[in-house]
Amino acid sequence: MNGSRLRYRVEVFGDNGIERYGPFNEQKAREFFEVEESLGGTARIARLEEGIRETWKVIAECGDWDGDGRESYGVQSTKAPQ
Repeated sequence: MNGSRLRYRVEVFGDNGIERYGPFNEQKAREFFEVEESLGGTARIARLEEGIRETWKVIAECGDWDGDGRESYGVQSTKAPQ
């Protein structure tokens, strides 16, 4: 699988803080997100933006993030295992 297409992750806010899942392609990330949303969870989809500094930008969210910023930190590798 082409690792460059795995540019999305889903972040779920729970009792232990933010748990990050992925990397996913866009379709899988949206499917994961929709399940969390249907269960009444607090989740968001972040997309890796490349530039001088790689940053995760939130593109969709559900639930109450209590004023959490629109940028998602903790950049992780999006390289798929070879």
